[in-house]
Amino acid sequence: MTKFGKFDDYPPRSLEAAEAALLTAWRSPERYQDDLVLVGGLAVHYLTRRDVPGLPGAVALDVDFGITLGASGGQYGTIKTNLGGLGFASEGNRLVRKFGSIALYLDFLTEDPPSTTGARVVDDVIASVIPGVNRALASRRMVTVRGRDLYGSEQTCIVAVAGIGPLLVLKLNAFGGPTGRRSPKDAYDVLLAVTGFIDGPEAAVASFRAEKDTGNLAYATALAVLHSDFFETSQDRPVRAAEFYPGDAADRGRVREQVVTVGRLLVGT
Repeated sequence: MTKFGKFDDYPPRSLEAAEAALLTAWRSPERYQDDLVLVGGLAVHYLTRRDVPGLPGAVALDVDFGITLGASGGQYGTIKTNLGGLGFASEGNRLVRKFGSIALYLDFLTEDPPSTTGARVVDDVIASVIPGVNRALASRRMVTVRGRDLYGSEQTCIVAVAGIGPLLVLKLNAFGGPTGRRSPKDAYDVLLAVTGFIDGPEAAVASFRAEKDTGNLAYATALAVLHSDFFETSQDRPVRAAEFYPGDAADRGRVREQVVTVGRLLVGT
């Protein structure tokens, strides 16, 4: 998962390029589509409005797929061979393809309780073990995505995107869970996902709180991250979200306050 520390560090066409990678990859392993769900920055993009006051939209340089642990193409080829035919090559545990000067990555995430870390081979790709992926798969929301693929062809795809509650749980874990990277982008994504959710911030908050009773193995950690990092403007997440924001000192102060507000709403205090 490729992250930069500031919004302005992302290349101008990065979101367009990531979307092109998604449109290229989604239709290729068609028989796997019931086993896949989009998570990460692109999922935030598709679940948020484009006109959120004071907040620029999502950015991304990779495509993150949650995948069912037992996904298999059987005798009809594999994920890696299908995507290899589209120019995606293995690079460590990831698949990568160039779009001009931009390197675009496909990452796969799976869940294998009671494991909370590590990796598993799913079909023939390496998938990181991430608690909460099964809830993302169970909450799939179908979204129409239109644009050009990596070949320049116009495409319209119906893509499965994680529901907002499980997506927020994953984002909070990515920031401050046991393997959290404390990335400014993850902090900003939580703020944008709640504030700009297409069904309204109240619906995003309610969906997150509802994860408490779904058996989501990552919810307790997400709640702990909120308590430890969200309740004061001087805490880690508000500071890092503001650092990611492309504004001046006054703008960053406002962002810190917004993050605290969102954190308290999610917890219910």
